[in-house]
Amino acid sequence: MFINRKIVQSVILGAAAFGLGHSASAQQAYPSKTVQVVVPWTPGQATDAAARMAADKLSNAMGQTFVVENKAGAGGTVGAAYVARTKPDGYTLLAGSTGSITTGPLLNGASYAAKDFAPVSLIATVPYVLVTRSDFPAKSAQELVDILVKNPDKYTFASSGVGSIGHLTAELFTNRLGIKATHIPYNGSAKALTDVMSGEVTFMFDSPTSIASHVQSGKVRAYAVSSKNRSQTLPDVPTVAETTALKDFDLIAWIGLLAPAGTPDSVLDALNQQINANLVGQDVQNRYRTLGIDLATSTRADMARVIADENERVGNLLKTAGIKK
Repeated sequence: MFINRKIVQSVILGAAAFGLGHSASAQQAYPSKTVQVVVPWTPGQATDAAARMAADKLSNAMGQTFVVENKAGAGGTVGAAYVARTKPDGYTLLAGSTGSITTGPLLNGASYAAKDFAPVSLIATVPYVLVTRSDFPAKSAQELVDILVKNPDKYTFASSGVGSIGHLTAELFTNRLGIKATHIPYNGSAKALTDVMSGEVTFMFDSPTSIASHVQSGKVRAYAVSSKNRSQTLPDVPTVAETTALKDFDLIAWIGLLAPAGTPDSVLDALNQQINANLVGQDVQNRYRTLGIDLATSTRADMARVIADENERVGNLLKTAGIKK
C-alpha cells in the first residue's frame, strides 16, 4: 500500500495548526467559569467594598461572574491561608491588604508568606490621618510635634490594636521624630477615637473612613495624612511631609488582588489589564470617597515592589519598636 506523502504532510500540518489554534483558544478563554474573590474580613469593611467594586467591573468586562466570598478570622490570615492553598489557575483570588499579606505573616504567625502569592494589581490605598481632640493647643502638625518632644512620656497615642496600621504609623512617626509617648491599644478604632475626642488619649493615626465625619463636624482636629500625596477624601488636610521635618514620610495601607503563586502569567496579565482599564470612572471615585479610600491601580511589577518594600519597612519597624503580639 502506497501512502501519498503530500497528503500525510497536509494532515500533519493541519493537525498542528488545529492544535496551536486550540491551545491559543484555550488560553484566551479565561475565565471560562465563575471566579471566586476571597475577602479575609467581614462584609462592610473597606477591603470588602473595594473587592466588590473590582469584582463587579471584572464581571462586566470579562463575561464571567466574579463572586466575593468572605472568609474572616485571625486578622485576615484565615482567608489568605485558604487562597494560598488553592490551585493556581486564576479561579480563586484574594482581596489582600497590608493586614493579611504583611503584618499577618510578620506579626501574627500566619502559615504563609507574601511569596506564596502572585500580585495582580492594587485596587485602592488608605492613608492614615493624625488627629487630636478639637481643642488641643497645637494648630499644625509641627506644633504638635514640638509639644510632644518637649514633654517626653507625658502624652499618649491610641490605636485599634497592636500591630494595626494606625499603630505602626504612629510608631514610625514618633520614632523618627524622637517623640516619647505611651501606646494605648484598643480593640477597634471606635472606642480609641472616642477617647481621643474626649482627651483621654492625646492623638492617634486613624483611617479617613473613621474620622472624616468627625473632622467635618469639628469634633477632631486633623493635622496631616501619612501618604506622600493628599487624601482624595480629605484633600484639605496636608501630608506629614508638607508639615513636618519628615520630608520622605509615606506609610499607607493598600488593598489589591492577588492569586496563588504559580498562576500563569497570561491569566495574571489578563486580570491586570482589565482592572486598569475598567476600575476607573466617576462612579468608582464617588464610591471610594464614601469609604474613605483612594483609587489606585498598578502594574503587577509595581504591586510586587509595594509589597516587598512594605515587608522590609514593617519588619524593621517591628524590631526597632519591639512590637510583639
